[in-house]
Amino acid sequence: MSADGTIVARKLCKSFGHHRVLKDIDLTVAAGEISCIIGPSGSGKSTLLRCINGLETIDRGVLRVNGEDFGHVEHENAYHAVTPQRLAHQRTRIGMVFQQFNLFPNMTAEANVMSGPVLVKKVARKAAREQAAELLARVGLAGCGHKFPAQLSGGQQQRVAIARALAMDPSIMLFDEPTSALDPERVGEVLAVMRDLADLGMTMLVVTHEMGFAREVAKDILFMDDGVAVERGDAREVLANPAEPRTREFLERVL
Repeated sequence: MSADGTIVARKLCKSFGHHRVLKDIDLTVAAGEISCIIGPSGSGKSTLLRCINGLETIDRGVLRVNGEDFGHVEHENAYHAVTPQRLAHQRTRIGMVFQQFNLFPNMTAEANVMSGPVLVKKVARKAAREQAAELLARVGLAGCGHKFPAQLSGGQQQRVAIARALAMDPSIMLFDEPTSALDPERVGEVLAVMRDLADLGMTMLVVTHEMGFAREVAKDILFMDDGVAVERGDAREVLANPAEPRTREFLERVL
């Protein structure tokens, strides 16, 4: 059975200087599963995503993504970093959408979506342009390919960012609070696209403050606080009846 679309972390640790940001994190996401991470600011949620995407390197622990050791290989009971080329290849299979849209401001929406396939995967421009049009239509932006980011609303820019990530044909999509920078009336636009991805069976790991979205689409929820995985379980069960007092305290504040 293929392990594409899977994430497995065991005893994952990450520090910045003397500050321990991730403390023995365990996480499993099966192929096609949607899992949400919730918790207060500064709890390590974004750092966990950045480790899974290779933007940060773990200090110790096991991280397997798409069925293979990610960012390192084990040899003679020690872990060794993979080559930059190998890491770059591994990262092409993981899409990531950030709080800020990070679009290239001097490029149209179409060109933003085309950039990865053309520059990284060496796809022919004609094929990449056709794919970009299809993806922009999928996220509700048909006919907007000629517009520059400054001509788009925040919600539209975030949907272009999602289309750009999908253009690399990833096995996994990571979302780091994708609606936190949006006006409230634009949040629904982005969540609707994410619901569509969920319906298509895309593996998704989502850091979010949108508890209604988590309840609706997530299979599991991980609650983090101060770098610790405090509680993980069925999304609806955790949100309705958290087992840990710290989870309960957090949810009483945000629900």
